[in-house]
Amino acid sequence: MVPYVDLWNDQVNLLGGGTAFETPAVFVEFEQIDWKQQNVGARRGDIPVRLHIVTRAVAAHGFHDPRIGEALAVFDLINTINAKMQGLRGEGFAGFQLTTSATNHNHAELVENVERLITSAQDCTGMQKMPHVVGLAAVISSTK
Repeated sequence: MVPYVDLWNDQVNLLGGGTAFETPAVFVEFEQIDWKQQNVGARRGDIPVRLHIVTRAVAAHGFHDPRIGEALAVFDLINTINAKMQGLRGEGFAGFQLTTSATNHNHAELVENVERLITSAQDCTGMQKMPHVVGLAAVISSTK
């Protein structure tokens, strides 16, 4: 489906002729994460990412052009990627939600579509291990 995935480093604007990667390609850009501290060293934050989906442009001229289906197939690819991202699960996070879609309309050989998604995650790597105490019992009594 997508033969090339990498971290975003403005690859589309840095090309000097020809592509240095297979298409379609997806480049992942992590936006700033604002963390909220929780108890015992855990933290929670919303993690926004941008997926730069880069495909080859298909020159189609109008609705009756026989290549119009090929030109519009990129949007099927985007829908498939979004569905996969919504189903993505891992330790401390579940499912990305699509927030923004943008198509670069100033293209020649390559078309870049940017999908912005967000998930909420809990990071427990800073939590201190609490000792497990065995053999203690609590006695609750009431006096009248």
